[in-house]
Amino acid sequence: MREVPQGFLPETGTDPAEDHIGPFYLRHDPVAFAAGFLPAAHHGNNMGMVHGGVLMTMADFALCAQARYDTTDLHIVTISLNVEFLQAAKVGQWLHSEGTVTQRTGAMVFVQGCLYQRQEPVLSYSGVGKRRRAE
Repeated sequence: MREVPQGFLPETGTDPAEDHIGPFYLRHDPVAFAAGFLPAAHHGNNMGMVHGGVLMTMADFALCAQARYDTTDLHIVTISLNVEFLQAAKVGQWLHSEGTVTQRTGAMVFVQGCLYQRQEPVLSYSGVGKRRRAE
């Protein structure tokens, strides 16, 4: 898919680095959360695949967005991010993330998820974020 699917909106203006690397997208659906990204040529390596560092940035974005979903938390600061590369992702094809909050405490949130391209898993991730709540 070479276009942004219906229901995904750009998430911009909250993180300058993500705005520069992205744009990244969110789908706010009451049933299921999802983050997305349409990698362009400048997101790739010399083999026409999405650069691993860009995939890791997408995973970090998805982790923090999932952690904030349905909360009043203003920000999530990544404490740890673990990734496993499962296969290459092609430039120009839609990527999306599906994730789950596995535990939320007063100060931390634990998330795991996976990036997919054409329904195939590309990268799995898990991590911990520090909650920055609304005051």
